[in-house]
Amino acid sequence: MKTRYLLVALAAVAITGCASGASPDPAPVKTAQAAPTFTQDEIDQMSTEEKVAIYNRQEEEKNQIVCRKIQVTGSHRKRTVCRTVELIRLEQEEARRMFENVQRGDAASVGGN
Repeated sequence: MKTRYLLVALAAVAITGCASGASPDPAPVKTAQAAPTFTQDEIDQMSTEEKVAIYNRQEEEKNQIVCRKIQVTGSHRKRTVCRTVELIRLEQEEARRMFENVQRGDAASVGGN
């Protein structure tokens, strides 16, 4: 079941990447490779890392997926969280902006009263 959710998430990321507008400075184009095809049994036997690696080989850098194991508060178990490189960059940029606003004392811009 997790495999299907991962494949749906990967497909959504791929579709989102394809739907975005053209960038002002085109990135180097990767050589066209036919996407590998796998049977459902092969997909079920692959680890998440293998699936992500196959996906990343076919995508440009900003759409590639990075997975990390994080410690969940109140639990001894770790959870795997996967995000695109672009999403990580946007989250870091937003966190930096919020930090700078707090430093300046601009509480209204970070949700204060």
